[in-house]
Amino acid sequence: MHVKHGGGFVKINRGRVSTGIAIIFIIFILSLTCLNTQAQTNISFTPADKFYTPENNGIISFAVNGTYSNATVENNTWTFMNLRLNGSLPIENLEFSAQNCNVTIFSYQAFNATTFNIVLLSYAVEGQGKQILNLGLGSQEGGLSASYEWNVLFGTRVFTDEGDGWNLLPDGTLIVTGASENENVTIFHYVFSDSLGNNSNLPFYQQHSVAIIIAVAVAATVIVAVVIKVNGRKNSSESELVKNA
Repeated sequence: MHVKHGGGFVKINRGRVSTGIAIIFIIFILSLTCLNTQAQTNISFTPADKFYTPENNGIISFAVNGTYSNATVENNTWTFMNLRLNGSLPIENLEFSAQNCNVTIFSYQAFNATTFNIVLLSYAVEGQGKQILNLGLGSQEGGLSASYEWNVLFGTRVFTDEGDGWNLLPDGTLIVTGASENENVTIFHYVFSDSLGNNSNLPFYQQHSVAIIIAVAVAATVIVAVVIKVNGRKNSSESELVKNA
């Protein structure tokens, strides 16, 4: 094939043109395939889905619908990547193991402010077993310019410090043993900036902003848990009525 150019002719190799077109076409198809694959990376789940660890006699489930990019079990511990529960913030990496109990995870929330950050995870326990979990936060998040703290709330009891129903490992893994049968558990992780200094001259709500947010978070967690339980019982009753009809 010849094309006139600048008063002369330039010879074009048809084979090379065909090869180039084929390569462009293949790249185009592959790009569409990659985009489609990326769009399908999230896997959906519902409260009906159960994540078993038979050797530990444990079951993990979620109280609401959600998605994750990957869920694997190793050494009787489930690892959920990019976990997102409806009504909650996403969790990049959650490791959870239930021993001799069934766990239903309700929500994951985070509150960020200039001088402090608070993260909480809430779940319900059936049985008097042990829960081992890691939120991917580490044990000393914040570095030298910040202080950190962990607390665990069992039901509506007072906050408990380490050694009172739970322990913290150096890598940020919590071992929770203090939950009574059929009790809710809320894990709290705080990071405080050392720039707080003396805040005695600040307004009341700023001096006690952490306590206020914690109180609101606990109240919201309790409300969410109650609503989910009520809806669960309602759905169960409706299912029984349908079966008996």
